[in-house]
Amino acid sequence: MKTRFYIEKRKDESGKLMEGERPVFMSISFSGNRVILGAGIKVDMHGWDIDLQKVKATYPGSYAYNEWLATLNATAESTLNAVNSNNENLDSESFRKMFNQLKPKFSSGYFDVFYQFMDSNSLRWSDATYHKVRTMYKLLREFEDQTGYLITFNSMTAVFLEQFMVFSSGKGYKYSTTYKSINILVWFLNWATDNNFNVYREYRGFYKHMKPLEEVPKNHLYLRWNELMMLKEYNPANRREERVRDLFCFMCYSGIRFAELQRLRKEDLGRDQVIIKKKQGNTRQLPLNKYTREIYQKYENKYYLDNAAFPSISVITMNKYLRSIGKELGLNRLVTSPGEMGERTFLHEFLTVGIAVNTFIANALELKVPMEVISNFTGVQNDSRAKKIRSTLAGEEIKKFDQI
Repeated sequence: MKTRFYIEKRKDESGKLMEGERPVFMSISFSGNRVILGAGIKVDMHGWDIDLQKVKATYPGSYAYNEWLATLNATAESTLNAVNSNNENLDSESFRKMFNQLKPKFSSGYFDVFYQFMDSNSLRWSDATYHKVRTMYKLLREFEDQTGYLITFNSMTAVFLEQFMVFSSGKGYKYSTTYKSINILVWFLNWATDNNFNVYREYRGFYKHMKPLEEVPKNHLYLRWNELMMLKEYNPANRREERVRDLFCFMCYSGIRFAELQRLRKEDLGRDQVIIKKKQGNTRQLPLNKYTREIYQKYENKYYLDNAAFPSISVITMNKYLRSIGKELGLNRLVTSPGEMGERTFLHEFLTVGIAVNTFIANALELKVPMEVISNFTGVQNDSRAKKIRSTLAGEEIKKFDQI
């Protein structure tokens, strides 16, 4: 495939070449076919670089225009792959139709879309959430100004991630703070992709390059069996809620962590077991029970990127929907909030992916499963969580004397 950008040349009535704003076109040649598409922008003749096939750097708005042209070029490549994979006739009409389906919306730049992300969601967010997203917006601006790394959708790569982490470390940020910043960034990029502003997908591999945070709350919150079953039977309002419910319940019934769940591939799951592969090359095999098997059967015949076993969802999205679902279910058991000694609040306010493993441990202990067996499921030998949760359960049992 060969692509070329050019500006329309037209003469006025006197035969002189018109120099005002002219539309830019894109020519795509493949397998003996040629497609001409409008780029959706207009540029003065003096602002167009014929040799480089791009807008001159001195022209107003050139940065956003050239980023858009790069996006169109990437869309053309994705279109050709999509047409080939769908076994459609490789002709100009099928290419044009697919291209228009995949083409994102034009935007004046990365940060303008980020601002739109904040503006369109601000009424639904809490003040704390808006402040966190706004802080990330300012941090990205600062990163670009101080490092000279141009931030575009196309530049959200492993190189960006490495430089951003070095930059954050230089500012004295803890790793956990940087990790949470990347969570917000991935949340925005998912939104931009879902709203047709972004066609680049490399950012979805960010977590593969990062060491996962320990997701276990300090006070070891967990769901009791009846609370877990309420969540399992929850009737979701949309597909996102359904996926969050299913993935969280799968972890609660299997004892695997969120990071492990996201690394699972189709070949790692069978009818009777799941194989957990660690980055060091070690593996552990866990038998599926009727609950985990039922959940996976919903997804085993669906295709996800990189042959993943389950759809990819960010930690932020999971936690946000879990709290919303928990509130609707009325999970109002009073618990001690993490990090706030003595403060009591509702359980649903602290529902996160981190309590899934705790839930598995607590309910396994209730079923008298030996601790060494539990440790095999969680992948942590002499798991201190099991000991602390067992102590918590014992404390709750002894309180029953007060009711006699």
